[in-house]
Amino acid sequence: MRRWAWILFGVAVAGGATAAPPDPPADPVAADAIRLIEQGRPGLSVPMLEEVLARRPGDPDLLTYLALALRMEGRRQEAAARYEQALDRDAAHLPALAYQGVLFLQMGDRARAEANFARLVALCPEGCPEREDLRCELAR
Repeated sequence: MRRWAWILFGVAVAGGATAAPPDPPADPVAADAIRLIEQGRPGLSVPMLEEVLARRPGDPDLLTYLALALRMEGRRQEAAARYEQALDRDAAHLPALAYQGVLFLQMGDRARAEANFARLVALCPEGCPEREDLRCELAR
């Protein structure tokens, strides 16, 4: 997915990090769902992403996209569960860490957001977009 599209998308999502998203999956249904998220229609993408996850269970990129869509829909507890699943599959999944950190901030849990930032610092000692984006969100 193009970085500029996510920057614009992040601006449109209140409190949303603009971290580089995971690599788009090759699945055409997932690609369509991601386009719906980019267009600000995350509710339509949720069932599509769930369908793809049924075929590719545990895919951390798909779980992260689903969590993002759920978070945008205000379904925070469901989003939290999906971020956890993504991180259970790949503890170093940078977009999941950054977006989960934003969710923690939205839920008023600054300590957990800062813990995610600390993990990003450890994973990206030289810096990375996800680390920088969560740092900016924490500074707000």
